[in-house]
This record gives sequence, structure tokens and C-alpha cells, in this order.
Amino acid sequence: MQPDFNQILKQCKNFDRKAQRQMVDLLAPFLSSVCKRYVRSAADIQDQVQEALILVFNNIEQFRGGEKEFHFWCRRIAINVCLQKFRKKNVQLESLESGLDPAEIPDVFSRMGVEEILNALYLLPDNQRVVFNLSILDGYTHAEISQELNIAESYSRTLLTRARSALQDIILKTAALNN
Repeated sequence: MQPDFNQILKQCKNFDRKAQRQMVDLLAPFLSSVCKRYVRSAADIQDQVQEALILVFNNIEQFRGGEKEFHFWCRRIAINVCLQKFRKKNVQLESLESGLDPAEIPDVFSRMGVEEILNALYLLPDNQRVVFNLSILDGYTHAEISQELNIAESYSRTLLTRARSALQDIILKTAALNN
């Protein structure tokens, strides 16, 4: 029998350890999938999930809403934890030029699985991967990205364009190697 989410949430707000364990079991895979898009190593993913969970539980009594809103709230916390790590690394913003003609892109993208796409994302420079994730996967605007990363909006657009181009190049090269 599936535990009642609202009951678990209420118990977590009352610091019930058993409910907190249940909540961790429910949230960890979800938060891990969010963090996996931003950090590369399994250890870093685990660290970011743990930091996100700590923030969730430290602030859970302030949360108001249902299950869907709670997952959105937790996702936002996980993204912010990953962005803090990115900012702390003080990544030098770099560029990657790619001159692919969009007309050359075959239907390889439709045949790719999630793991293959994630592996391609991991090959991008950190700044491009973060901007791509924020814009394409998490729906941030360039204004929000520029504010989060303390970069110009135009540079956010440039990084996204470069990330898309580099991803296309990586995916096409991978497809060519597999043929």
C-alpha cells in the first residue's frame, strides 16, 4: 500500500524520524536525477542530494502546498544547491566553437536514450552544460540565468547556442562511431 504523501509531509513537519526516512526514500531518486544533470561524478551527485535534503528538512515547516508543489519546491532547492557548487568553483567561462550545418543533422537524436543524452551533456564544458540545463530542461529565462550565474543575458544566449551546437557535434560523432 502506497503511503499517503500528505500524511508523511505532516509528520515530517513534526520531526517524525520514520516519516523523514520515508520522505528521503521518496525524494532521493528524484533529486538524484535533477542533480545528475548538473554534476558529473556519482560522489558529487550524492553530496548535492544530501545537501538538498538537509535544506528541505530544515525548511519543511515553511512549505505550504500539495505533493506536486512539494516536488517542484524540492527540485528548485536541488538546482540551487548545484548552482552554488558551480559558483564556488569559480569556473572560467570558456567557449567551444562548432560549425555544424543544421541540415546535416540526421534522425539520430530520436534513437537516443536518456543515458546517452546525459553522457553527451557531461562532455560539454561546465558553463555550457549548466546554461543548457537551466534553459532547456528547467525552463529558466536568460534573464533568470544571468542573475543566477552573474553573467550577461547575451552571454547566456551565446553559451546556450554553443552548447546546442556542441551537443549536436558530440551526438553526430558518437553516432558515426557506432555505425
